[in-house]
Amino acid sequence: MKQELTFESIRNNKEIQTYLEFTDEAFAQMGYKEHGQSHAMYCAEIAEQVLKYLGYSKREQEIAKIAAYLHDMGNIISKDEHDKSGAAMFLNIIDNHDFNEEVYAVTSAIGCHEDKHTDPISPIAAALVLGDKTDVRRERLRTETKAALDKHSKVIAACQKVDVVVNKEEKTIALRLKIDTSICSVMDYFEIFLARTNYCRRASRVLGCNFELYINKDKFL
Repeated sequence: MKQELTFESIRNNKEIQTYLEFTDEAFAQMGYKEHGQSHAMYCAEIAEQVLKYLGYSKREQEIAKIAAYLHDMGNIISKDEHDKSGAAMFLNIIDNHDFNEEVYAVTSAIGCHEDKHTDPISPIAAALVLGDKTDVRRERLRTETKAALDKHSKVIAACQKVDVVVNKEEKTIALRLKIDTSICSVMDYFEIFLARTNYCRRASRVLGCNFELYINKDKFL
């Protein structure tokens, strides 16, 4: 009998837990920001909420939540092209007797989540992108020593509050940030995160929405 693909079954899968744990340990040694359970859960919850507030079905919300939770596990092989390796790993985890359209939806969403120059291929993929690319939470920072921070880490260090707000009636998806400009200027944010901001715009467009960016209550997009 085929088993239904559920978020709980994925989250409790020991193999997947091991991939995420070892990935985060490797990233910690390199000084990269957190890429473990916290990031996976943040992405999963944002992806789910985006589709929920836009009126997608509960099943579509769950499939997006699964894809977003799994999207970075390919980093255990290499940071380069981890989206492609992660998609292949997911297919290897799922019994081939259980392959169906939902499995393929998760696979394709994971596999394209770093294709910043094209639109995400589905609402599931778009929700994943928004979960991933809006996670600039300060909690992901590895070190408090400002002198040791590169430009990317300074942006993360400066983000005191991160909110993703979906307005179905106005067809907008907004990223609202509170930034400590003594750590990172607004210009620094755009210099480092322009590509991901544009990708959020693409993802929002797939969902029939405009993407908005607010920094310290000022609207930039």
